[in-house]
Amino acid sequence: MLIVSDRVQFLFVSRGKPHMKMKFFMSKLIVISLILSVPINSIYAMPGMHGSGDKGHTEAPRVSKSMGDKINTKGAELEITYSADGKAAIFVSTREGSIQSPGSPYNFDIWISKNVDGEWQTPIHLGPDVDSTVGPSINTSAWELEPSFSDDGNVIYFTRYEPGNLLSGDLYVVQKIDGVWQTAKNWNDVPELPNINTPTGEEHCPIIASDSLIYFSYHQPGVTQDSDIWKVEKKDGVWQQPESLGLKINSPYRDHMHWTGLSKDGKSLIITSMRPDLGSRGGHDEWISHQDEKGEWQQPINLGDAVNTAGEDMCWTFTPDGKKFTGSWGPYGTYDMDIRWINKDDVPLLKNFEPIGPPPNLLTGQKSLPNTK
Repeated sequence: MLIVSDRVQFLFVSRGKPHMKMKFFMSKLIVISLILSVPINSIYAMPGMHGSGDKGHTEAPRVSKSMGDKINTKGAELEITYSADGKAAIFVSTREGSIQSPGSPYNFDIWISKNVDGEWQTPIHLGPDVDSTVGPSINTSAWELEPSFSDDGNVIYFTRYEPGNLLSGDLYVVQKIDGVWQTAKNWNDVPELPNINTPTGEEHCPIIASDSLIYFSYHQPGVTQDSDIWKVEKKDGVWQQPESLGLKINSPYRDHMHWTGLSKDGKSLIITSMRPDLGSRGGHDEWISHQDEKGEWQQPINLGDAVNTAGEDMCWTFTPDGKKFTGSWGPYGTYDMDIRWINKDDVPLLKNFEPIGPPPNLLTGQKSLPNTK
């Protein structure tokens, strides 16, 4: 929702296509009434958040440790993943140098840091000025979030949103060909990938289990409860219709995943959820769900105090060697986060969890990617 002078303008964005905007205008009197009825500290609350304010919980997790000053800044850092060799990290940041997102207090862009002799180096912004042999120019005035390298390092998957519009999220991919990064492409325009992006919903936070099974997070008003966890399978070379993982793993609150949070045997799944029950510590927490003998996903179990706090604990994932669990923490109701890590075995419910590695490159048979606007 954008407040423009004496009118409220609602924007409905057709994703992956030229933006088609339907505008509804209300009188100044109604706008003023709406503004006065909303707490001032929640006007700029982030999508999927409770709204920041006096209830913010600021105590950092006791067990996990910061990734350090090269990764974390005064801005927001979140949604980290790693190259298969562990020598590069890709994550989201609002640090200085990110591209301004009009009408939003957050400028979410994707950055890459290299690890040299055990130390993370100053991150590189994947914007218009990046050398195309070093990384792709994927950052725009939109929000770029939830990145991951493919297992061979030649593809980066990510999600793009119109700033502040949660229901505009679409899955994107960018490929490196002959050492040069190409232009990002909507999944719907790539034959090897399932056509799952919709004009009116949010598709985000996938886990590519194999070349024939993809879990993804999906929010569609009238279809899902909020952001729910779904899957899409390929049979006889054809991607099928997506389907929900069911009401036990999904809740009426926001549920989603982050890249390597699936066990190698495919029977356990790490999720981020805002559900307030079943041992929630508050805000977003990390949970684990298991399949039963029939292959049905069960009620998630909270991962406990080693990871979760009364603040926001989001999008935790594993290092490629499976030894560390890393993710974001911040005060309740905000995205003002830092990236932290903990030894996997220090989380009791993860001791026997063997995570999959980075996702496969599903574009290996494609020689080039068409340009996208």
